[in-house]
Amino acid sequence: MTAAPRTRAWVALGVVLSLAFAILAHAAIVEHVPRSIGAALSLVPLGIVVLLMARRSRHPLVAAAIGVTAAAALWAGWGELERHFADVFFVEHAGMNLLLAVVFGRTLAPGHEPICALFARLVHGSIPPEVERYARGITIAWTIYFAAMFALSCALYLGGAREAWSFLANFLTAPLLVAMFVGEYFVRYRVLPHWERPGILGAVRAFSQHMAQGHTGTPR
Repeated sequence: MTAAPRTRAWVALGVVLSLAFAILAHAAIVEHVPRSIGAALSLVPLGIVVLLMARRSRHPLVAAAIGVTAAAALWAGWGELERHFADVFFVEHAGMNLLLAVVFGRTLAPGHEPICALFARLVHGSIPPEVERYARGITIAWTIYFAAMFALSCALYLGGAREAWSFLANFLTAPLLVAMFVGEYFVRYRVLPHWERPGILGAVRAFSQHMAQGHTGTPR
């Protein structure tokens, strides 16, 4: 299997697994399936983040010690987790959107480079002034988007609309994110018709490679 079909196969597998997870998570929150299932599912997103961080850690012994401590705490507090697993889902969803809003928003401060301008430079090497201005506007748009998602998540969950919140978190978050990418692509096509467009995922790939190489500092 060549690289392109292999990539498509992995993407398809990821989509299938993500959809299965969303269905099971929604059922756990709304349909009241066994709490142990909901508790286990609530740990999946956090577990993925922890594994990625451990993989990039330069201190494997420290990472292993933290993992053992976390496992012990999980074993001791499993009963509480079963009773409050929906709260874990909420914290993961709202917290991730808040984190992204902060990450994007803080690059709009004086003396910092808007993060979307950083993405463009990672793809093209250098960018003209009109692209810098556009990138700043898109960074503002993404900051507003993530802040709005955080606010909506909090309003629904803390307001008691748990079923609506679960639908938002499990079934609407990914499509809305894709819609933002697609919308930005077509806006860019209209605003910068002569600027080279690497595709919707071009900047995402470049930023992923940038992060994989350990360049985690805040852009300035």
